[in-house]
Amino acid sequence: MHKENLNTKKVRLISVVSFLISFFDAFWIYTLSTYFSEIAGSDNVSFFYFLAFVGALASLFFLQSIIRYIGRARLLYFSLGLSILLSSLLTQLSPSWVTVFLALLFIVINNIAWVSLDILLEGFSSDGMAGRIRGLHLTIVNAGFLIAPFLATKVLDTYQFEGIFFVMSVGYIIAFLIALLGFRNDNVVLHEGLKPLQTIKKMIREINIFRIYFISFAMEFFYVMMIIYTPLHLINLGFTWHEIGIIFTIMLIPFVLLQYPLGLLADKRLGEKELLLVSIMIVIVATGYIPFIHAHSIWIWSAVLFMTRIGIAGIEVLRDAYFYKQIDGDDADIIAFFRTSRPVANIVGAGVATFLLIFWSLSSVFFAIVVVMSLALLTTLFLDDTKGENEKNAYVKKI
Repeated sequence: MHKENLNTKKVRLISVVSFLISFFDAFWIYTLSTYFSEIAGSDNVSFFYFLAFVGALASLFFLQSIIRYIGRARLLYFSLGLSILLSSLLTQLSPSWVTVFLALLFIVINNIAWVSLDILLEGFSSDGMAGRIRGLHLTIVNAGFLIAPFLATKVLDTYQFEGIFFVMSVGYIIAFLIALLGFRNDNVVLHEGLKPLQTIKKMIREINIFRIYFISFAMEFFYVMMIIYTPLHLINLGFTWHEIGIIFTIMLIPFVLLQYPLGLLADKRLGEKELLLVSIMIVIVATGYIPFIHAHSIWIWSAVLFMTRIGIAGIEVLRDAYFYKQIDGDDADIIAFFRTSRPVANIVGAGVATFLLIFWSLSSVFFAIVVVMSLALLTTLFLDDTKGENEKNAYVKKI
């Protein structure tokens, strides 16, 4: 049986901190590939992301041991404190290979911050409400991403990358102070020490966790390819950063509108499997259409990218709801391993993109997304479904 430790006050506090981090993360997520390309003199910046996510992946394998000694809340403080330091340094230093290294280290630390928030959230959640809690949490997080891209492009146009890093440093200071005050009495220390190999063996017994892991991998593969190469693709088509900011703001609206209702629908009525199938099919169709669009139209690009995010918003909340119904807050090792799907996908994505761009045009990366998402669709067919509350009640009545 999973432990139920629902604490709505702490869940809300985690959502506030997550909103702030996501808002200020959006300032670098959609602009950092351009920063790397300016220094390296190339649109093929996959190698930088490859290095960053190798570091992120390595850090996750040691995360459970770190939590064992310093606690969950202190891990969050540590990662936010380092983020403040790195973003402050990037504000003061001119673009160079040194700042590239600092930016790559920042990506690693940022990944740790998000995993620590995941572990805290699971510790204050209940399995029966996973869809609603994760849906509302992701809605709040993605509201930050929705607001920020347009502002980020404005800052970039006016103050260059120094302005981007300055805004980030101020934002992380605010998030750090709120977290420090809010979680000062919640520094749970884990006493069980598990090795990565033991964690994998532990997960082998739950085949559905591996299946949802691959679905998560496919979603993160979509993210890394789209985040890095969509801005570059649009710039190559002649779009300005101002226009890209408008497109990205419209593109992100589904995350705010859909994730809580989908999480609630999964909890109450359908479970996650059917909704996942529909979401993945939407992503496949919309992404497959992208290479054939050559128009310089804000509205056409906004519409097709909007459709991709309808599907991916569904995958994100349903993936989380399904996974967190299988575990509890003491499974920090499994949570950390599950979150390796992001760096693994980014490493694979960087390698795939580097290979594709040697032989084909930038449009080829979108076809790669379609292939991976098609494999995720096949995996979803074999996923054991969870039942919604209405289905469970109907089953009990029959008995």
